[in-house]
Amino acid sequence: KFDEFMQAFPTIETLARARTARVLRVWGGLGYNLRALRLQRAARRIVREGGFPRTAAELEEIEGIGPFTASIVSSFAFGEPAAAVDTNIRRVVARLVAGDVDGRLSEARVQEASDALISRRAAARWNQAIMDLGGQICLPRRPRCDDCPIARWCRARPLFAKTGGRRVAERRAGYRAEPRYEGSRRYYRGRIVEALRALPPGESLSQAALRRRLPGAGLDAKTFGELVEALRKDGLLRMEPDGRVRLP
Repeated sequence: KFDEFMQAFPTIETLARARTARVLRVWGGLGYNLRALRLQRAARRIVREGGFPRTAAELEEIEGIGPFTASIVSSFAFGEPAAAVDTNIRRVVARLVAGDVDGRLSEARVQEASDALISRRAAARWNQAIMDLGGQICLPRRPRCDDCPIARWCRARPLFAKTGGRRVAERRAGYRAEPRYEGSRRYYRGRIVEALRALPPGESLSQAALRRRLPGAGLDAKTFGELVEALRKDGLLRMEPDGRVRLP
């Protein structure tokens, strides 16, 4: 699917010029549909402004790009020393600089420490290396401290040594179980766009017919109407004057 999308839109310019309906059709199977819209909006903005942003700060000004994505792009594409703090980097850095084994160190402090530690000459390699270190060595429950190349500097190492390498505490701040996806509003948003994607280009569908095409027991009329309106506001579908709907 990635190759198919890249073949359809090989440059920022071709993505910017494409009809949104076609972008959504080709995007099918690549994840949340709103990302396709944001990707095209980003392409249009970049073309309009005459160049690709090169820093994390500039990238964050684009809709849909947060601190992590901005740092990943700016470090891997342009070598900016921007630390991309994911779950693994957060765990490694918090343990290394503060001996934090229960997830209490603030996001701001972890970001500040990561920005201070990142390699100025090889930012992308640093980001990748620390992610891998957290994924393979500095594990949440049983870190492999004896195999860790930075164990000698790690403030959490003595704490794990006392417990034989077992996990000490590591609280999951703000953790909550993911709600069931199937049957959720998010699920039906995707199914509505999928049903419109299956139509021949340019064709529309009455809302009653669209509702009948949804899987399972379907939705009550009120919830269905709310979802259609939300998708319209997001730009993921277009409503005709007679109430019929189609891809934008």
